[in-house]
Amino acid sequence: MSVVAIVLDESNIDEMRGWSASIALSLDVSLKVFRVQNNENIFEDFSSASLKSEGDSQVTEVIVSIEEIEDRLRNELKLSSSRLLLIDHPAARRGRRADLVKKILTLGICDSIVLRFPADGGLGGGKILLPTSGGRHSLKALKFAEELAQDDDDGKLVPLFVEQNIHELSEEVGKKRLDGILLKSGCVQGSNKIEPVVVVGNDLSASVHSVASEGGYDLVLLGASESGILHRSFFGTLPDRLLREDGNVAVGIFHKASRLSEKLRVRVKDYFKMRVPQLDRKSRVELFESIESNAQWSFDFIALICFSTALASLGLMLDSSPVIIGAMLVAPLMTPILGAGLSLVQGNKRLMIDCLKSVLLGYFSALLIGVFLGFFGILYGTTEQILRRTNPDIPDLLIAFLSGMAAAYCFSRPKLVSALAGVAIAAALVPPIATTGIGIALGEPNIVSGSTSLFATNVVFIILGASITFVAVGVRGDSEGMDGRIWVNRAMLTLIIIGAILVIPLGSTLIEKLSSKIPRHSEVSPSQEKG
Repeated sequence: MSVVAIVLDESNIDEMRGWSASIALSLDVSLKVFRVQNNENIFEDFSSASLKSEGDSQVTEVIVSIEEIEDRLRNELKLSSSRLLLIDHPAARRGRRADLVKKILTLGICDSIVLRFPADGGLGGGKILLPTSGGRHSLKALKFAEELAQDDDDGKLVPLFVEQNIHELSEEVGKKRLDGILLKSGCVQGSNKIEPVVVVGNDLSASVHSVASEGGYDLVLLGASESGILHRSFFGTLPDRLLREDGNVAVGIFHKASRLSEKLRVRVKDYFKMRVPQLDRKSRVELFESIESNAQWSFDFIALICFSTALASLGLMLDSSPVIIGAMLVAPLMTPILGAGLSLVQGNKRLMIDCLKSVLLGYFSALLIGVFLGFFGILYGTTEQILRRTNPDIPDLLIAFLSGMAAAYCFSRPKLVSALAGVAIAAALVPPIATTGIGIALGEPNIVSGSTSLFATNVVFIILGASITFVAVGVRGDSEGMDGRIWVNRAMLTLIIIGAILVIPLGSTLIEKLSSKIPRHSEVSPSQEKG
C-alpha cells in the first residue's frame, strides 16, 4: 500500500512533500511523489527516481512530463494498490493542468484528495474541519479524517453540519442528523478525537467560512459534491467555491474511489478509444477549420438556403420526390448543426454562437420563402409529400440521431466526405421548413405544428448524435476550466430536456400507428352474430 502525490504546480512542491509525508506516516504506508513538468524542463534522466526518507516513511520522487503523467499514474495506481492519491490544486483555473486534474479524478482507482495549500504556506497539522451532509464522498472522508486524528497526538476532527434555520428546534434536529451521519460513516461514537459542531443558518458557504475562520483549523476537508448537473451548472458547488478562494486554511476535496458502474464507464471509454481510430492533430485542425468556415452566415449560405427551400417548396406542392431530394442535397444547414455538436465537445462558445446564428437565420429565411411560394399551394392542395412531414414519430428521431453520427464521422474522415450526400438526404432538414411555410400559407395549423416538430427533432438529435461521434473519434475540449464548461452543461441539459419533451408526441404518434394495425378481437363479425 502507498500514498501517491502529484505536484502540478512546482511552487507547491515543499507543501506537498510535507503534507503527503505526514499523511503517509499516519497511514503507515510508503509515499511516491510525481512532479509534473513541461518537456522542455525535463532532463534526459527525467524517468529516474530519487529515494529519500521522511520520518519512518520511504519517499520516492519521480519527474514526469505532462504528456505522460496520466498513463504513468494509471499504471502506478493499479500496480501498487495505492491507498490514497493527493493532487495539488493548480493556481490557474483553466489550461492543461486544470483539465489534467479532472482526467486524473475520473480514473477513480483509489480515494483522492485535491489540496489547495494555505496562502502563507505551512506543512499541515492535526485539526480538521469537515463540513458534511451525508454524501458518499463525505462519509468516506469522515472515516479517513478520523484515522488521521487518531494517529496525531494533537489531532482533532470537527464534523460540521449546517441545518437550515426553519424553526426553534433546528439545532436539535441538526444534532440528530449529524449523529446519524457519524454512525453511518463508521466513526467511533464518543471518541475524544471527534468534536461535532452544528450551525443553524440558511447560507451554507457563509456558515462554513465563519466556522473555518474562527476555529484555528489546519485543514478544511470536504467530500466532493454529488449535486446533479442542473444544480452544478447554475449554482456551482461549495467545494468549487472554496477551492477558488484565497485563505489561510488549507482546503481539501475528498473523492471516494469510483463505484463499479463508474469504473465500467471509464473502461468502456478506454475500450472505444483503443478500437476507434483517433484523429491526429492535423486531422483535428482540418476538421475544425472545415466546419467553422462552412458554418458561417455568409452570402453563399444565404444563396444555398434560398435555392434549396424554393426547390423543396415546389417539390412538395408538385408531389415530386426527385425535386425534394435535389433540395436536400443543396441545403447548407447540416454543417452549422454539426458545428453546434462540435462546439459542445470543444467547449467552444464562439463557434456555438456562430452556428446558432446560421441555423436560426437560415430557418427564418427558409420559412419566409416557404410562406411566399406556399400561396401557390392553394392550386394544388395538401399533397402526399406534405402530409408525410406532418406526423413524425420515433423512427424519425432515430433517423436524425443516426444521421448526426454518420455526418460527424464523414466530416472527421476526409475520404468519406462523398457519403455526406446520402446523410443529407436521410436527415431532410429543409423540406420540413418548407412544409411549415406552406402550412402557414394554407392556414393549416396541424401541418405547421407537425413539420415544426419534425425540424426540431432533427436539429436536437443530430447535435446529440454528432457530439457522441466527435468524442468517439478523439475530439476533446481545449483548455477550459470548470467555469468555461458551465455553459456546455447548460446547453446539454437544455437539449436533453427538449429531446425528452419531443419524445412525448412522437411516442404517442407511434402508439397510435401500432394500435391501428392491431386487430380488435373484441369486435364480432355479423356472421358470428347470426351463428
